[in-house]
Amino acid sequence: MMKSISALGVFLVTIALTGITAHAAFSAVDKVISVPGADQAQLSEKVKTWAGMYGRSNNVDDKTGVVVVDGEVSYPSPPVDRIQYTILFEMKNKIEGNKVAVTFDKVMLKSPVNYVSSDANERMESKTSAVENGKDTAAADKVLSRITGNLEAFLLGKSDTASTLFKCADCAVLSTSEGELGEHMKIHSGGESPPAK
Repeated sequence: MMKSISALGVFLVTIALTGITAHAAFSAVDKVISVPGADQAQLSEKVKTWAGMYGRSNNVDDKTGVVVVDGEVSYPSPPVDRIQYTILFEMKNKIEGNKVAVTFDKVMLKSPVNYVSSDANERMESKTSAVENGKDTAAADKVLSRITGNLEAFLLGKSDTASTLFKCADCAVLSTSEGELGEHMKIHSGGESPPAK
């Protein structure tokens, strides 16, 4: 018993000393992107352009060189699973010289308005919750890595190798495939509309 309590104490102290927080689950998508030949002003403009194409909103602090992009992306699962869910995120792009440090904060799981529960056959209002379980963490890592990959390809001018992103023209939700966007479009009353790239 004392051994277990001691091990737990060591674990908690290790967490406190290393600064691990709820955000740590998404550290795999933190990345520094180097853009050879670019200066800070050019890079800032390119990040702002990308943010306008793929973000729901963005905020620029020219003094700190940080471009904050708020967005939402489809949960990466087959339609029979949780495709109706989305992942909300805040993407921080700190620009220094010819580098962009990308980090994600406020990563949340969102269910849509009037989601029909398949278990209870009932309607529920939209809700947002923390990403807590392993499956949701892996899903968030997957889509946020795709978003970072798309930004990197855009900044390096390699659109042919970009991780494809599609944006809903109605609500600005991002999807990583046309199939996911098609599933997302089913929630709009107007039916499916052509994907916006």
